[in-house]
Amino acid sequence: MRVIITGGTGLIGRPLAASLVADGHDVIVLSRNPIEVTPPLPDGVNIHRWDAKTSEGWGELVNNTDAIINLAGASIGGELTSLPSSTVGAMLSMPVNMFR
Repeated sequence: MRVIITGGTGLIGRPLAASLVADGHDVIVLSRNPIEVTPPLPDGVNIHRWDAKTSEGWGELVNNTDAIINLAGASIGGELTSLPSSTVGAMLSMPVNMFR
């Protein structure tokens, strides 16, 4: 199965990507900063840049994809109301932008 994971470098996405690859799936992770991913993702995980505002850089990847798992979002330790409005706006519009 071919799976795209947004937020695949985070707390949930990283082990999910590793598990899917270990089970033999084709895994693509979308990240704002793929070059800065530390520690690196497991072998077999393909990573692509995505700014969460457009389908640029990954729109063509959805062809022949079986599942898209959206785990992307800002890491917040406090309340959502403490985030800048631009961050909240990006988080709310992200699912719409994924399917344009």
